[in-house]
Amino acid sequence: MTTEKENKPSLRPVDYTREIGSAICDRLFNGETLSEICRDAAMPDKPTVIRWLAQHPKFLDEYVFTCQLLVEDLAAEAVSIADNAHSECRKRVRGAKVVTVFGREELARRRLRLAIRHWVADRLIPKIVPQSES
Repeated sequence: MTTEKENKPSLRPVDYTREIGSAICDRLFNGETLSEICRDAAMPDKPTVIRWLAQHPKFLDEYVFTCQLLVEDLAAEAVSIADNAHSECRKRVRGAKVVTVFGREELARRRLRLAIRHWVADRLIPKIVPQSES
């Protein structure tokens, strides 16, 4: 006895095409995670994408390049966060002077934002393993 699910053909792509590979990389660059992309019924599941990365060097190159662009964006964003510190400062009067100060909450939020970007960028950078000499 077959179920309705067994009778339905899979709509997910299982064969790699350059168009699907590029669509995955475009969506990654636009801020979606691989898990989010793979939940889309029109996209392959995550194990398929991982297999494609191992089997198709051009797709792997495009994927790595996309990750490098994301790292550059995160770095630029981190620099912007650090450079625009004055936007979260407050003016306070101390004695006869007006001083600019960071509140503890603003400083903690800025540190967290920077730490998260660093953490994500560190995981996006491809790890280069030195080849052993034979």
